[in-house]
Amino acid sequence: MMARQTAKKVRATDIVNGSFVKKEGFEPSFVTTKRGEEVSRARVLGTVVDTFKSEDGNFASITVDDGSSTIRLKAFKETEVVDNLKVGDIVDFVGKVKEYNGEIYMIAEVAKVVDDPNFELLRRLELLKKEKAMPSVPVPSQPKPAPAPVQSEPAPQPTPAAPAPAEQPVQETPELVKASQIQQAQSPPESPRETNDTTNSEVKLSDRGELKKHILQIIGENQDGIVYSEIAGKVKAKETDIESVIDELLNEGICYEPSPGKIRKI
Repeated sequence: MMARQTAKKVRATDIVNGSFVKKEGFEPSFVTTKRGEEVSRARVLGTVVDTFKSEDGNFASITVDDGSSTIRLKAFKETEVVDNLKVGDIVDFVGKVKEYNGEIYMIAEVAKVVDDPNFELLRRLELLKKEKAMPSVPVPSQPKPAPAPVQSEPAPQPTPAAPAPAEQPVQETPELVKASQIQQAQSPPESPRETNDTTNSEVKLSDRGELKKHILQIIGENQDGIVYSEIAGKVKAKETDIESVIDELLNEGICYEPSPGKIRKI
C-alpha cells in the first residue's frame, strides 16, 4: 500500500497556478509550484465563498479564497466533511491534489472552521517564513544574439579554428536537472506487465469499455474498498490503462477514495 503523503501548507495560487504532473502507475500525482515545490497533499486556509451539493447528495463542493486565489474542494459520496460549511466561514482544510479537464482542485479529507482571526495572520507568517527559507529558482540565462554585420562591409567568415558549440561544456542548472528528473519519472522502464499480450480471458485489453467494466466489478466486490496495487494484481493490463480507467471512475463520481491509496464504489 502506498505511503500517505505529508500535507504541505501552501497558498491556493501555488496549487491552481502550478504545473500538474500525472505519475505513471500508482505513484501519487502532484503539482509543481513556481518555486519548484512538489505538492501531492495540501493544507490551505481561506474563506468559503461558494457552496454546492447535488440533489442526490453524492457530491458536494466548496470554493475557498485565501487572498491569493480561489480553489475548489470536492467530496464524493461521504460529503459530511463539507456539509456544514457555509459562505463566510474561515476554514483550514487538507486534501489530495487532483486535476480534471484543466482544473486543478482538491479532494476533501479534513475541513475545520477557524474561529480565531489571529490564526490567519499566523498562517501568513508561517508561509512567509517558509518561502523566505526556500531557495529561489534562478532564471536560465538567454544566449546573447550575434552582432549584426556592418552593412558597408561583407559579413565575417567563421574562423575554422573556433571551437564548435557542441564542444562547449553544458552548465547543469537546477532547471535542467529538475526537467530531467520529471522526464525520467514520467517515462519509467517497461515493466513485465506492460509487455503482456491481450490473451487474458477475463478482459479484452483492446476494448476500454470491457476493461472499465472489469475494474468496476473488482472494486464492487470489495465493500470496504480496495488498494490500487490489488487491482493491478487482478487485471492483466498496462498500468497506464488501469490508472486512466480509475481516474475516469473517480471523476465521473462512480467511485471515490475513502482514504489515500484506496478506492471504493459509491
